[in-house]
Amino acid sequence: MNQTVREIAHPLKQITAGQLLAMNFPPREFAIDPWLRTGESAMIWAASGVGKTWLTLSLALAMAGGGKVAGWSSPKPRKVLVIDGEMNTQDLQDRTRYLLDTGAVRDIDRAALMRNLVFMPRQAQDPEAMFYDITDEGSQRRIMKRMAENDAEVVIVDNLTTCADGLDDENDATAFREVMKFLLMMKQGGKTAILVHHARKDGSDARGSTAIEATFEVKLGLHKPKVSRPDVASFITHFGKKRTKGDDSTSNPKVWTLTDFGWTVEDVEGVVDNRVVEALKSLEYVNQSELAGALGITQGAVSKALKKAAELGQPKKEEIDRLFTAARKLRLEEADPFEDPDTDADAEEPF
Repeated sequence: MNQTVREIAHPLKQITAGQLLAMNFPPREFAIDPWLRTGESAMIWAASGVGKTWLTLSLALAMAGGGKVAGWSSPKPRKVLVIDGEMNTQDLQDRTRYLLDTGAVRDIDRAALMRNLVFMPRQAQDPEAMFYDITDEGSQRRIMKRMAENDAEVVIVDNLTTCADGLDDENDATAFREVMKFLLMMKQGGKTAILVHHARKDGSDARGSTAIEATFEVKLGLHKPKVSRPDVASFITHFGKKRTKGDDSTSNPKVWTLTDFGWTVEDVEGVVDNRVVEALKSLEYVNQSELAGALGITQGAVSKALKKAAELGQPKKEEIDRLFTAARKLRLEEADPFEDPDTDADAEEPF
């Protein structure tokens, strides 16, 4: 459809101030309480392997079944379309089953979930099939049509790189216009959209041009903790942008960890204590200064954490002293025999 035909078929509408003030809007509902309302769009970004797909899939299950993920909730079941660009279909099945079996998503209406959640996995398609490309106008219309056919209120695109083949340069603001157009189309249709994206190499922000940020009401970054198990989804949440007031879970960073008993969410301060003890037990750090540098916290925070651990006996002060001594001994054994040992570390008290 060329521009002239489109202008005739879909003329732009104007609204006077009087008409605007006379409009009656229904109360805004939450798709995810307390940070994402219906008709809004959000970006969830993280480095590979941190857990963004685990979290996004949890949110999809909660929205489809009217359930809860940790302290976040979906007030009622909604129809959700998940466009997955890279995950193996069997892995998708395994993860969905795991999240349900462990209670990572709670209080859901399972019957509603089974009806409401629709997956479009790229891996499940015929090799010759034309998968969705959200930078392509034809694909955008096909997605809208699919949502209309399923009566879907929410679309999740996981992830931008694998569902935007036409995006040649992520750092080019002009190249992002078609992605922005897709997200604005969702808003115009009253749809809720979540776009999953990768982090930059340094992990400081989402990859690509910052021009796209203007489109989102919410931007949620997931940062990998300094000390974490490689086989567990674990991250620190940071809301770089949000339009709603939110609560403590959105105003302050939280550490999320997926276990066999569901998601655990802890304050960063409490987790710092655990991280300090775990790092100490690794025998890689010979003093508080090194611990602080490795964990990205102050030496005072390390001292406070070790003192708290000693008071609780987890571990006791004697064990803390022993671990520092063992780390120094190990460091000396690994050192170049022709270098003078660093004796400054031996003078430092644990706290």
